[in-house]
Amino acid sequence: MVQGDQVVFARLDVAEVLGIWRHATGRVVGIHPARGEPLAVDVEFAGHGVLVGYIASLFTRVA
Repeated sequence: MVQGDQVVFARLDVAEVLGIWRHATGRVVGIHPARGEPLAVDVEFAGHGVLVGYIASLFTRVA
């Protein structure tokens, strides 16, 4: 996953909790090292604030 990639939630329960449509496409706008995980990402979804520092495995890259 790199900055600019389009992503969707791999964990639909997280999307529901955040009030984001299950299949909404977001864009990676930042990448950070994280403890215990390869990386954390900031993801922007239309109509929502930027999700900052979420574990990358919560998302699936859109091909």
